[in-house]
Amino acid sequence: MRTTIVAALLGLVVIGAAADPSITGVTPQAPPLSVKPQVLTVIGEGFRSGLALEVTTPGGAVQTISGPAISAVRATSFQVSLTLDAPGRYSLVVINDDGKKSSAYPVEVKQSARAPAIDRVTPQELSKSHDPQIVTLTGRDFSPGLKVSLTDPTGTVSVVTALEKAEAQTVVVGLVFEQTGIYSVMVTNPSGESSNSVSVTINGSMSASYLLFRGSSLGFAYLNSTGP
Repeated sequence: MRTTIVAALLGLVVIGAAADPSITGVTPQAPPLSVKPQVLTVIGEGFRSGLALEVTTPGGAVQTISGPAISAVRATSFQVSLTLDAPGRYSLVVINDDGKKSSAYPVEVKQSARAPAIDRVTPQELSKSHDPQIVTLTGRDFSPGLKVSLTDPTGTVSVVTALEKAEAQTVVVGLVFEQTGIYSVMVTNPSGESSNSVSVTINGSMSASYLLFRGSSLGFAYLNSTGP
């Protein structure tokens, strides 16, 4: 009390010691792996203009980010441009201009899911039909729950999710080819990664007089025949 009174009489301003900065979050929460710089927003409290960010990479290398790479500094947030080019756990520490540091905050960087790839479609040539025909896609990195996109010669896209079989290297699906011409087939995994497009040639109507086709998981069995 006496100190406060004396300070007031002398016209002095008594200021409490500045608190240490702290990080409570980062957005995006799971930044993607990239060789290009990306902007992260660091959220917390006690941030001061002129701060720097100490970044420890998954390999243990330490770099200090400051200056133009840090922007929009407020007491509770700031933005930083970082290159996160190695998968694993990064560590972020805020260093204020007065030397006070935050505790280390972990950020996990994961490698993006690999895109599926179609190497081959069999058969490569089919005949026009209003009924589903079995097509086998051979490739790699197919995931359960994927969908097959079929683009007809006019550019109309239909999506099929009911599959006969879906394994890492093989997808078996019943597709309807109602027009002659070139169709394209593409696979999209649940992660959103899409494959390359592969062409399938559709000829005129089936010449075979008898076609028996059963699709167990598709739930149909049909007979297209000119015979009995």
